[in-house]
Amino acid sequence: MTSGKKPVGLTTSQGWETGIRRTFAIAPMEAWEKLFTQPILGLWLDNNANIPFEKGDSYTTRSGITIHVASVTTGKVIRMKWQQAPGTNTSTLQIRVIPAKEKTVIAFHHEWLKDGEERLKMNDYWKKVLDKISETI
Repeated sequence: MTSGKKPVGLTTSQGWETGIRRTFAIAPMEAWEKLFTQPILGLWLDNNANIPFEKGDSYTTRSGITIHVASVTTGKVIRMKWQQAPGTNTSTLQIRVIPAKEKTVIAFHHEWLKDGEERLKMNDYWKKVLDKISETI
């Protein structure tokens, strides 16, 4: 007999997901601008990425990750499709910049992940990204 409890990270509405956030002592617009320009952009996507991050933009990294920007509310949230490699599961990544008094929260929320294993992998990935951003800002 099972307890009926879902595993951590498995939702009814978005499948497997993970969310990681951290607070930084910078203004929200400064955080937004840094996230989508080098060198911070290179920490989470690719060192060669140089796209405007507008709805409809696509980019493929040297390692094979492909993103497709689905929606943007400048300074607040961007939603994109994220595919680790051709032929693999496509997930949804949301990056949010949230004002917090004189500071700013940067949040990565990744949903529609393939399974619990991919959830753990991406959870670790986004934690490391935020660690590197902390060292850079």
